[in-house]
Amino acid sequence: MGPQQLFIYFLASLGFLGSSPLLAQHNGGLDFFHGEAPVVLSATRLAQPQIEAPATISIIDRQMIQLSGAKNIADLFRLVPGMHVANFRGNRAIVGYQGLSSEYPQGVQVLIDGKSEYSPLFGGVNWATFPLLLEDIERIEISRGPNGATFGSNAFQSVINIMTSHSQQLQGSQLKVTLANRGYQRTIFRHGLHTKQLDLRLSISQLDDAGYANNFDDTRQSMLNTRADYSFNQQDSLQINLNALNTLRETANPDDPNDPFDPRRQQDESYYSIATKWQRSINSDEQLSAKLSYTLMNSKDAYSHDASTLFGAGANYSADQSASYDRWDFEFEQLTKPNDNTRIAWGFGLRSDRVSLPFWIGDDKKYDNSLQRIFSNIEWRVSQQLIINTGALWEHTQLSGHQLSPRFALNYLVNEQQSLRLIVSRAYRSPVPVENQFNAEHVIQTAAGELRIPVLNNNGNTIRPETINSLELGYHGRYWHNALVIDFKLFRNEYDHLVDTDISSQADAITLNGLTVAHSPLTPNPAPFLSIHNCQAADVNGFELELNYRPNRQDLLHLTYSHNHVTANADPRLQASIPTDTFSLLAAHHFNAEQWASVAFYYTGSMRYKNSGQQQGPTRRLDLNAGTKLKVSPRQNIDINLGLQLALDTNTDFLTAFKLDNRAFVEASVNFN
Repeated sequence: MGPQQLFIYFLASLGFLGSSPLLAQHNGGLDFFHGEAPVVLSATRLAQPQIEAPATISIIDRQMIQLSGAKNIADLFRLVPGMHVANFRGNRAIVGYQGLSSEYPQGVQVLIDGKSEYSPLFGGVNWATFPLLLEDIERIEISRGPNGATFGSNAFQSVINIMTSHSQQLQGSQLKVTLANRGYQRTIFRHGLHTKQLDLRLSISQLDDAGYANNFDDTRQSMLNTRADYSFNQQDSLQINLNALNTLRETANPDDPNDPFDPRRQQDESYYSIATKWQRSINSDEQLSAKLSYTLMNSKDAYSHDASTLFGAGANYSADQSASYDRWDFEFEQLTKPNDNTRIAWGFGLRSDRVSLPFWIGDDKKYDNSLQRIFSNIEWRVSQQLIINTGALWEHTQLSGHQLSPRFALNYLVNEQQSLRLIVSRAYRSPVPVENQFNAEHVIQTAAGELRIPVLNNNGNTIRPETINSLELGYHGRYWHNALVIDFKLFRNEYDHLVDTDISSQADAITLNGLTVAHSPLTPNPAPFLSIHNCQAADVNGFELELNYRPNRQDLLHLTYSHNHVTANADPRLQASIPTDTFSLLAAHHFNAEQWASVAFYYTGSMRYKNSGQQQGPTRRLDLNAGTKLKVSPRQNIDINLGLQLALDTNTDFLTAFKLDNRAFVEASVNFN
């Protein structure tokens, strides 16, 4: 059964349920849903009911995290319409939205408590060194669509806004152990300390994972996270987050681990950060905040390997694919309400990045990129039914100069349970320093001397920001006392100046001891290499549906579907990188307060990630999960969870050498209050 048939089947089932006497039987249990619609913060930085937000927003809360059975944060986004999740070489997750994704999906901005995790190295987010535990997440808001007016240049396709739980919420201690096949072991310890004014949460974890069968993708990770919340008085508070982690990741050319250019080895990655946020709440409508953070990331990947099979006896290849960056980031924000019908969020930010990429840039220098921005969002209630949101973010970067990301949105409230929205926006993705500095080449020490072969070159191109013009029509409806929530949108995204690579050549580029090498089968001149520039454009039309049905406290049905259509003028490589359909289903039931079970199904249509050259999917996965709580004493309980992840096809994950495995998990958590 394909995703379209599943989609129609479940809608028909819900239609029958809504018209049947069964609903009347459930009405008595719907009091739990009489509350107002959830409040979201990710659309404009203003707290707004989801039904009034000028953006399409998905919410993943603590209950959905538990019921999904997800074992890593990236897996959660399989529950979001239009998002696709894979793994590069098995042990680094890739989270993209509406395609156009490569090894580093550069269109998705990710925030943790307001701090950007967007990497200045290659762009996107490195989920292998993501500094957060699944257990510390309180809620995730995903803005499905460009939101440069609120979060800046790299909120290009979507924004993932992760909010951690307040340290006051962890009372006592938790010890959790998870075991699975393929050598998977994960242990975490969490502890909360509390005084009259200070709340502190400490989280420590250790992960060992042998990864996919018959592949070189072992992972070992140690992580330390702390969050402190200090209350000066009723108005002023301070939040401090400290993160430290170290990851050893095995990697190799999956087709040939003895490839001298990409041999089997360990990448040693470390990440350290401190983030502070001061907040003053003057009243319910007036608030000031300031955030300051520092991040240091270092990846060690220098190696050498025998290359005699390719370049003769005694030949040796060496490379330093290490990478590092440090970042200072400051932001000030004010929320104000000048009159009964108008609210304003405004602020400014400063950022400084320094990056080092010896292999890809061709030297050991550190390259700087500074950023300054000013933003404002205005919510104007024209009437009880009509809300206008306007916003813009002006940004200046050292690499790209000035950019302005505007947005205009209308929300029409049909009634208290239904709304229509129209959103028009423009957003940008600013190039990272390496895109303007690419100068990578292989250096081989041979018996005759030093041989240099080009790999990827900027070729003198100045990389401009990528642009997107977006139009969205949406509907949000809440039925049966909020038991059923439906969100639907139609969209058109016009992309231009997309950065991509193509095969080029450079006359006499291959040199031996600084002199041009004559043509040979291994070293042809002019030398073919990849050149990077703004060479692509695409128009994408489609629709997305999200449905959440909670008839009572015991049951949950979460269903999503998305469809993308790329216009014929797009390059075939771009078209192939956009999955036509994605589908997900999560159904869960609580048998009582102690026992629950869930089933999840995920589908991503066939696609080919940019620059991978290999077809992925279609990908289908079925997850089965169950859990029970055992009460040991009034202050101690044990949670036991079982999980099964089933690959329903012979799927490949980004690269064809990696076949998806079936995995079984056993998890035990001891909680001391």
